[in-house]
Amino acid sequence: MKNAFIIILLYIAAQFMGTLAALPFALVWEFATTGTVSNAAVEMCVVPSMYLSALFLVLLLWKLGYLSGDRRLWQPGPASYLGWTVLLSAAAIVLCDFLISVFDFLPNWLEGDLDDLMSSWAGIVEIALIAPVVEEICFRGAITRALLRKYKPGWAIVFSALIFGIIHFNPVQTVNAFFAGLLLGWLYYRTRSIVPGIVLHVLNNSVSVWLTLSYPDAMSISDVMDVPAYCIILVLAGLALLLAFWRMERYPVAPPPCPPAAPASPLPPPPEGGGDHARNTPDDATNNITNHITNRMP
Repeated sequence: MKNAFIIILLYIAAQFMGTLAALPFALVWEFATTGTVSNAAVEMCVVPSMYLSALFLVLLLWKLGYLSGDRRLWQPGPASYLGWTVLLSAAAIVLCDFLISVFDFLPNWLEGDLDDLMSSWAGIVEIALIAPVVEEICFRGAITRALLRKYKPGWAIVFSALIFGIIHFNPVQTVNAFFAGLLLGWLYYRTRSIVPGIVLHVLNNSVSVWLTLSYPDAMSISDVMDVPAYCIILVLAGLALLLAFWRMERYPVAPPPCPPAAPASPLPPPPEGGGDHARNTPDDATNNITNHITNRMP
């Protein structure tokens, strides 16, 4: 758990580093173009700071060794497994959307910020692509991996999902992120790769962006469909989820990474001269000294 907390602190630190790196450029740009400095500079640096934060986070995790030691982290695995991951993702997106409609009473503290992000292509790319990839690197590739070393798989997946939900700092996203984190953690545990999780995460965020841009007033898929059609989709999603689980459970669970081998202790160099001297034992050395003293006695 200690490593998980350290990684969380690195995640938060990277957010501050990205903001501090982007803000001066935004202030200089605004002053150079308008001759004044205002809060518009802060809004201007939101997207660049998110890109820089992502870069700083990956560099920190890589530099401190949290992403090393297991090449499977970046391997996609069998194509058929990724195919079932896509089906699992589609079903999970529909069912998680249903959860959002159930918990629609929760406040959405970041609604305005997300709308501002999606007003530009750079923000859309950040939400739909950059954020999913970086979050999988951090929360599955580093945090879940560290927790699996200390706890049983079930507890490690639950703990990582709780962290993933809370770190969003937005009540309406916390519930959805927790259940999505359970699924993403399970995918990592089964494969020891973040690629299946990236597929699910990118699809989920892309559908969310598309739904928000196409239907700005809709809170969930149920708001753009009639009740009978939505109920049919929910049933089909549940069946698809069970089918995907059943098929993916038939693939073997990837073993945990082997701990690095301890370095071999260096052997003392043989005595100079080799020959019989190199094979002398402590008893031989004692006898030689005794004989030498005896021969010198009168």
